[in-house]
Amino acid sequence: MSDEQPSGERPHEALSGLSTAGPPLPPDPSGVAVEPTADSTPAAAGQGEQRPPPRASLRSGGPLGIPVTAPAVALMALMTALFLMFLLIEPTPRWMVLFGAGAAALSVDGILRRARREPFESGADTTPYLFLPALFVLAAPVFIEHNVRGYWMPLAAVGAGLVLGAIVVAEIASVREHDPVHGAGRFVAAAATYFVAFALFSLTYTFDLDLRPAIVAMVLVSVLLAVELLREGEVDPLETLIFAVITGLVVGELRWTLHFLPIDGHLGGLTLLLGFYFVTGLLHSHLTRHLDAVVAAEYVAVVMVGIALVAGARAAGVA
Repeated sequence: MSDEQPSGERPHEALSGLSTAGPPLPPDPSGVAVEPTADSTPAAAGQGEQRPPPRASLRSGGPLGIPVTAPAVALMALMTALFLMFLLIEPTPRWMVLFGAGAAALSVDGILRRARREPFESGADTTPYLFLPALFVLAAPVFIEHNVRGYWMPLAAVGAGLVLGAIVVAEIASVREHDPVHGAGRFVAAAATYFVAFALFSLTYTFDLDLRPAIVAMVLVSVLLAVELLREGEVDPLETLIFAVITGLVVGELRWTLHFLPIDGHLGGLTLLLGFYFVTGLLHSHLTRHLDAVVAAEYVAVVMVGIALVAGARAAGVA
């Protein structure tokens, strides 16, 4: 047999090439050829691997920086199902709203700690953020049950679930004062707070509670909701609680006054809401150092217009 090797690459050359060449590089997405470098060899990679930055699509949050998280969406779906069961099952299982309120508070606590880890690991408390979602779950289905009829009821339940999702996202957005969506989050939370206040104030008339239980309920609800409106990052929590208690006492006194006036039902709830709005608005402006004669006059004007509407509706027999 001949000892000559066939033409082409010799065996020792092929083995030498396999020992020095790195693995084939993937094609660059831009279409530009990438030349292999020393850093692309396994030895260089072992010395210090450079990981690529995460893709933008994997970052948490929705469009425009809105902090929509998977746990918030899951809670919204769960509470929507609870609202539907509460409104569509006969006889109505009253315990469901109490269970839902507790579950919502615990869930929002975990959602906040996961979405905004740094502030709460540094010592911030999630408690002020839990009152609004819990009271919304408690009030919304009961309010819908007594004010919506027919095929509108399931639609209202779905809408309430969506609103709860917006509340949870708003609470996340309002944790850090320098977030771009902080202002929008506070606006959504404030609007939801006034709705919950109106719903619960009106339900005390719907359930025809005696004066003393009604006043106690008004004070408690007003204190918890005032904490949501008055909390700010730089405000002392004890000072916030004191002003919230003052708000509750004022609303309780207003409820006692309305007992002797021919106002009840939704008009009574609206009147209590005007008092709640006036007190919390002035206190919030004081806490944020924005209270002056012009701001106070604006709040007085809004309340006077509201009282005029209530008096006109009562005189016309609209409600």
